[in-house]
Amino acid sequence: MKIATEIFSAICLTALSAECFRVLQAASYRPVRGYFKLCFSLYYMILLLTQVIAVVAIKLWQYGIYFDAGLFALLAVVWNTLPRKSPLKLTKRIWRMLTAEAIVLSILCVFVNISWWVWLLPLFVLFAWGLCLPLDLLINHHYLRLAQVKLRQSGAKVIAVTGSYGKTSVKDMLSALLNNCISPQGSCNTPLGIAAFINKTDLNGARYVLLEFGARQKGDIAALCKLYRPKYGIVTGVCAQHLSTFKSLQNVILTKRELVENLPQDGFCILNSRDDIALSFTSCGVCAKFLSNEGLQTDSTVDFDGTSISVNVSGDVRTVKLPQVASYITNTLEICIQATLRLGQPLFDTIANTVRIKQTPHRLQLTKGNGFYILDDSYNGSLPGVESCCKTLKSFVCPKVVITQGLVECGKLRREMNVQCGLLLGQACDAAVVLGKNADFLVEGLTLSGCRVMTAQNLAGAVQLAAPLAMGGILVFQNDLPDVVNI
Repeated sequence: MKIATEIFSAICLTALSAECFRVLQAASYRPVRGYFKLCFSLYYMILLLTQVIAVVAIKLWQYGIYFDAGLFALLAVVWNTLPRKSPLKLTKRIWRMLTAEAIVLSILCVFVNISWWVWLLPLFVLFAWGLCLPLDLLINHHYLRLAQVKLRQSGAKVIAVTGSYGKTSVKDMLSALLNNCISPQGSCNTPLGIAAFINKTDLNGARYVLLEFGARQKGDIAALCKLYRPKYGIVTGVCAQHLSTFKSLQNVILTKRELVENLPQDGFCILNSRDDIALSFTSCGVCAKFLSNEGLQTDSTVDFDGTSISVNVSGDVRTVKLPQVASYITNTLEICIQATLRLGQPLFDTIANTVRIKQTPHRLQLTKGNGFYILDDSYNGSLPGVESCCKTLKSFVCPKVVITQGLVECGKLRREMNVQCGLLLGQACDAAVVLGKNADFLVEGLTLSGCRVMTAQNLAGAVQLAAPLAMGGILVFQNDLPDVVNI
């Protein structure tokens, strides 16, 4: 009975370690990319407290082993049912690691009481990752190779989109505008994510495969170029983002430039004419480079129903209505029209295809709430994105309230960037509710703007404070909010 209880506890602890697997998965299974920050999280503090309770129960109570098993089971259920913006994806790789960890913990329980191992769960997860790594690398290589062969045999030309911001918005819009084009849904921008999309997608009849190239450190874009061989590229813009892994803006610039440097001579790259760093790439690589506004003029007006944009291409003037309200949507349309023109698609076809364009979820997505509009910008994680959000808000004359935790992954620039973020938001909004580890820096910037400032412990509490103030206006959710709430 005791062994059975210990094995049950090992299974419960494995389930409780799902949070560790989620963080490891978010770090692309590379522990050096922030996995160990887990040891400074609320989750790990709960593990330490659980460890103390479990050991005390074993020492002082003859039925402590059963108490511990119940405690582990309860914690696993509660923690794993909490809503998350980016939940753990139970892939085959995750199942292999979960199984490996459960076996290791079950074996250990035979020699040492399982209650002593709670605080080491993050290390057990790494041990399971290491055990499975050789097999995972072989499987990954197989899937990558399958994707490369399938892509090459399809004859489809690859268009790659990269940048510090705007990748998904450009990818979604260009996919809608370009005939015979296939692209993945959402933010699919890693080697294996792209391989999974290609392997499960019918590429027959596709002339173009439009891919988003993401990066966390130098060499990531070059590696993606080597795998998927894009002929055409788009650079949406470059700024200080993911500095916790890139370490400096210069590294970000060098990495984004890798796309231009790896495009072939008979290809081309569209550079965002409104981004100074992107403009500096005109002298890189051997491919042709075109600016997004080259031979193209636009004018726009915005309301709660979307944005009306007048497009002038060499005297041919067309007007379109897009569902987005974002101030940058005109720039996004310029980039996409420039790409379709350079690919030889008639302007008439491109304009006709604008009816396919939809709002990109969580990127200045405007919806009607209960008594106010909701502007969901929760996937925005850069200062240019904050500037665009604020420019969009200034287009509307109504109460505006923002809920924000500021900018994450800023490295040594964390304070500077979040003070600036607070200042920008304060200048565009009537009130702000801040939460998270950047709250003090945001308050500093918001106070400089004269904006009303409140603090909250979580998103649900923030909504309770902000919703009454937003009545008849706009409630903004800005940047990677830590949990989910329905309103």
